[in-house]
Amino acid sequence: MPAMPSQEVAAADHGRTPPARSRKGSATSRRRGRHSGDVLLDAASALMIERNSITVTFAEIAARAGLNSALIHYRFGGKDGLFRALIERDVGGTFPMLAELVRADLPAVRKLDLHIRAITQTYFDHPYINRLVAVLTQDVEGEGARFVSERVVRPLHEAQAAILAQGQAEGVFRAVDPMLFYFSLIGACDHLFQARYALKWAFAVGDIDDSLRRDYAQHVLGLLMGSLMVRPGE
Repeated sequence: MPAMPSQEVAAADHGRTPPARSRKGSATSRRRGRHSGDVLLDAASALMIERNSITVTFAEIAARAGLNSALIHYRFGGKDGLFRALIERDVGGTFPMLAELVRADLPAVRKLDLHIRAITQTYFDHPYINRLVAVLTQDVEGEGARFVSERVVRPLHEAQAAILAQGQAEGVFRAVDPMLFYFSLIGACDHLFQARYALKWAFAVGDIDDSLRRDYAQHVLGLLMGSLMVRPGE
């Protein structure tokens, strides 16, 4: 969702696909020297990706992790806590890199390019994210909705607003409402991964591979840039 790590930025600069993140590995190697909470998150993430569903039991997560299921309650306090921890790790953990991108000595157009590609990469790597968000935000007055808004939405919005302001100062972006831009960008990036049913039944696409992800990122970038860029004579 946010900015790419420095090695991925470098890869994108040379037209290469960022290095793939391994979703596999032995349980023993994952457990060795690692916090039990991290191992449980890895197990939950792997199961959700394999099943294309967030419906996994604590017993299944514990069995995959090779740990006692009671640790899930101890570490996370329940399913909502586990979901928040996954979002914090998979999305919130990238925000330092997003801040680095905002501060980088790059033109605003390039920053927005990298940001959009990173958002689609995050959804590709963690296809369950939008489902976790949907569960946590069902009650708009609840703690889950506030968590997602404060920990995910606000940092993204603020970074995007900074990039838009830079582009306007450079004379390349038209003035747009950063809030409306946020909903346009995240809605566009999210929907491909949310609407897998449409891919399967309407377009006969069985899965989202990296080629489709890259094509879609380029497509979204073209749409948004077409509406953002200052036209000759404006």
